[in-house]
Amino acid sequence: MDLINYDFESAMEQGFKSLFKTAGIDLYIADDVDGDLPDENVRIELSVGGVMSNEHLKDSTIYNNYSGAIEIEIQTPRVADDQVALAFGFTSRHAELVATARKAIEEIDARSLCTNWPDALSPTKIKPTGTERDTDAEHRVTKLSYDLQFRIT
Repeated sequence: MDLINYDFESAMEQGFKSLFKTAGIDLYIADDVDGDLPDENVRIELSVGGVMSNEHLKDSTIYNNYSGAIEIEIQTPRVADDQVALAFGFTSRHAELVATARKAIEEIDARSLCTNWPDALSPTKIKPTGTERDTDAEHRVTKLSYDLQFRIT
């Protein structure tokens, strides 16, 4: 396996970035953040857990099934509803972004796997584990959490 593929986090995050781009969301990953983010932003952080099974790549000592976790944080400025153009049926831009992010994750299929994770790594299972919401004087923030399993091919 190529050395670059051992950077599991970056490889997986790039796939999610591509997936979200298709859904109309600019997703920020750690590699993108050199300064301040825009007031409206969606960020992902992926952490890798342990090996899921004793399986190895063919004729190799490399394990190929891992666990992990994903956290997607959606932040939008608090503004009056009449100042934001909303998609039909949504009460706020924030609600629209949360729904779009959930849909993008939950509708991953074989085609999107091939398109967004074309190299050696791809998710095999993503399970929602919770949502946290917070509001302050300036922003609304929602954190979507998922358990992840991925495979090295």
